[in-house]
Amino acid sequence: MRLRDDDRAQSVQIGAVLLFAMLVVAFSSYQAFVVPNQNRAVEFNHNQDIRDQMQDLRNELVSIHGETATRSVTLTLGTRYPARLVAVNPGPASGTIRTSETADSGANLTIENATASGETGDFWNGTGRRYDTGFLVYQPSYNVYGQAPETAYENTVLSNRFADESLAATGQTMIDGKRISLVTINGSLSRTQAGSTSLDLEPVSTSTTTVAVSNDSSNVTLSAATQLSESEWDALLADQRDENGGHVLDYEVQTIADARYDRLSVTLEPNVSYRLRMTKVGVGSQVTAEDEAYLTDAAGNATRLETGDTTTVTLELRDAYNNPVTDGQINASAESGTLSPDQVATDENGQATFTYDSTGVAGRQWVDLKFSAVTEPTTSFDGTTPRNVTMRVYVESEPSRSPPAGSGAYNVTWLDPSDQTGIDCPNGVDNPCTLDFSQTSEATLSMATDPIVDGGAVQYATNDTQVGTVSASGTTNAVGENSTTLTPVNNGGVTVYTSSGGGGDRLSLEIINRATLVYNDDAVTNDGPDTDSVAGGVNFSVTNGFGESVTITDVRIAPANSAITTLSDDVFPNDEPLASEVYVAADLSDAHVDYGGGTGVPRTVDLDTDGQSNDGNAQLSDGATATFYLYEFTDGTSSVDMSGEDVEITVTYQPASGGTETKTFTITPTDGSGGGGGGSSAPSATITSATYSAGSSPPSDRYDVTVDVSDVDGDLDRVEYEFVDSSGTVVDTATDNGVSGSSDTSTEQLVARTNERDSSYTIRVTVYDSASNTGSDQTVVPGSG
Repeated sequence: MRLRDDDRAQSVQIGAVLLFAMLVVAFSSYQAFVVPNQNRAVEFNHNQDIRDQMQDLRNELVSIHGETATRSVTLTLGTRYPARLVAVNPGPASGTIRTSETADSGANLTIENATASGETGDFWNGTGRRYDTGFLVYQPSYNVYGQAPETAYENTVLSNRFADESLAATGQTMIDGKRISLVTINGSLSRTQAGSTSLDLEPVSTSTTTVAVSNDSSNVTLSAATQLSESEWDALLADQRDENGGHVLDYEVQTIADARYDRLSVTLEPNVSYRLRMTKVGVGSQVTAEDEAYLTDAAGNATRLETGDTTTVTLELRDAYNNPVTDGQINASAESGTLSPDQVATDENGQATFTYDSTGVAGRQWVDLKFSAVTEPTTSFDGTTPRNVTMRVYVESEPSRSPPAGSGAYNVTWLDPSDQTGIDCPNGVDNPCTLDFSQTSEATLSMATDPIVDGGAVQYATNDTQVGTVSASGTTNAVGENSTTLTPVNNGGVTVYTSSGGGGDRLSLEIINRATLVYNDDAVTNDGPDTDSVAGGVNFSVTNGFGESVTITDVRIAPANSAITTLSDDVFPNDEPLASEVYVAADLSDAHVDYGGGTGVPRTVDLDTDGQSNDGNAQLSDGATATFYLYEFTDGTSSVDMSGEDVEITVTYQPASGGTETKTFTITPTDGSGGGGGGSSAPSATITSATYSAGSSPPSDRYDVTVDVSDVDGDLDRVEYEFVDSSGTVVDTATDNGVSGSSDTSTEQLVARTNERDSSYTIRVTVYDSASNTGSDQTVVPGSG
């Protein structure tokens, strides 16, 4: 055997070398092409997520009006790549959240030609008012995805800044009909990292106060720094143009030399009263507080009182954003009579209240009351300057309790009105009463004469027609009584006067809950149809006291307990009250939002855009009630019993006449004893129609019956029908097992056959919920027998 010339081992070595070379080439290709492409996908997905988070940030900013607590938004600034066994990743991608132009006084927001009435007009007198602001910008720093845009917030709009243009990603809420809502950014921030960061939004100056501004001779104009083009503002302001029913006459975007922004100017229609609301938000460091700017009257101006009587007047100290200033010193002096105390520090609402005593003041005259935020009580001041206010009260002579000679002596007194819904006089009619507008839109006030006077002329008046009005006159009836109707106009105190035959009386009323959504203080817990038996769901309701229909657009849900982190219904289907994270049942249209896998809280839920499933905003008519269902609160793992847990709710809504309002309140649910979707509230049933038809073969009486049913617990189960003749005999029955949720409609046909026909029938319906609570209705209908 010859081995010296055997070369078979060389072929093995060559094969191994070639195989290794192929592996090297394959790995190099994987490292050069596959890894970057996969990392680009990771970065792209992160960019979509951070855009959503920036939209949450924008939503927090535009809805922060009236908030006193700092809000926090979590932003995931960068991302990390999946671990690889052999291939090499670059370092984690980072991102930066920063303020921009907040230190540039040129990047301001300016309001010009805006005038207000009364004492507020000393500040809003048409002079241009400038407010420093800027942008909030997210800037990505990716390793592969090189075309990613910056995402920026400006003037209530979120936009994506690409290399050659900026595109709006949201609408604007700066101008909405006659509502002007402005939010400015203050402070300095620059934060770069690969992980998550919490961005705190500090309400530096905010409230729910709106100021009516207008200008009869000039146009109210708004101007602000912008990085959006005029074509983008064309789309953003299209529905606010005057030709489309809005009040924007014109707008333009002008280039600013040597600046990184342009200038947007918006011209509004003249001779229109706009409601201006403003908020200043601080981010990062170098946040500056707002000083006092003007003093205005809040309540009590033009009050009428009798000689020797007392009344109170209230003033409010505000900053340039029209928001209250706390702990400001207000000095007071009276032309005659006395004001006490002579100096008051403003409270948390920026208000200071003084008591005026007219003892020793001759009747039938106006008395000037002078207030100043900067001068001593004895120092003369100029009442036309913003920090000085003059209020007036009218001192009347003590009314005579005796009638003119020859007309017969009788006294005039108010009767107690507290037997009416919505009126409470806890200490009797001689002490202040309360009228709750959420329960009654008007009140009948009755007076009486003693002794009885028939046919006596009666006059009525109020001391403040901006709070309440009455019908002016009447005539007493055979029992010596007459009534007037009080119509609330605004929240506040009002005195109602009645006089007849030289005698008179007065009734003090405090009007509350006028022009707002009213929380009904009815929150209860309930266990939805999930797998546990913990009452983690909450039901509550609000009533529309705004005086017109409203559209509910957003709901902010903020549990006080930080351990409550998630809202998740955990069941299907996703369009029912107990099977959605948020459901609003209203009389004109319902709304629901369902998130796949739940959503974190605190959160502001946009009813017509959020979640995997939604069906538009909820609509509520004037005086109607909307029920909210929040299912269920969890700690991230399991449901939390919500009994006794405080949750702050902010409802954002739009009145039919235009604009946007918010209502914030805290619910503290009580134990509703609801389990598995069964609540403690009884359902209700209303027969809405019963339509007759005659059967001919065989002859019979038939009624097609329609019933509307509802249950605030959202657990409707079935409707049972009975058709009863005039003797009490049940001639037909039916059951509808198809109703569900919080409201539904049921229809069944009931039949009385030949030998059962009668001259009349009673239709009875009973609705059941899953906890066997019941509600019923009935009606009598004619027959052919």
